[in-house]
Amino acid sequence: MRPCGALAYTRGVCRVCLKRPEIPDERYGRCESCAANGRIAFRFRLGPRRDGTGLVVRAGELSPHALRQKWRDPLLSYSGRPADKPHLGLHEIELVTARDRLESVRLAHDLGPRADEAVAALRAAAERTDTAW
Repeated sequence: MRPCGALAYTRGVCRVCLKRPEIPDERYGRCESCAANGRIAFRFRLGPRRDGTGLVVRAGELSPHALRQKWRDPLLSYSGRPADKPHLGLHEIELVTARDRLESVRLAHDLGPRADEAVAALRAAAERTDTAW
């Protein structure tokens, strides 16, 4: 699945650490170090709720079922502050994971002032059952 957003900005650079060159034809666009350590970045696109009161996940690189099964508990226990990153497109949020743990959450600049609301939307998406985005 092609990642959504500003991929052209980071072409040729690891999607996880944003430092080293990516491995050609690597599934997640990672460098050798991130691939060896099992680090992956999953992107999600947020949008306004139908009633206009907050944010909701509209699309993602993980299915709702996979997000619920694997990342629900780490998301609920995540207490860090999401970081603003310029490589993300409009309304994007990114989970940086290492094997079975959640390392960090990254936000697009436009979501910076609404960071708590964006993380709450991601947690709500992890609570969904088998519904589509």
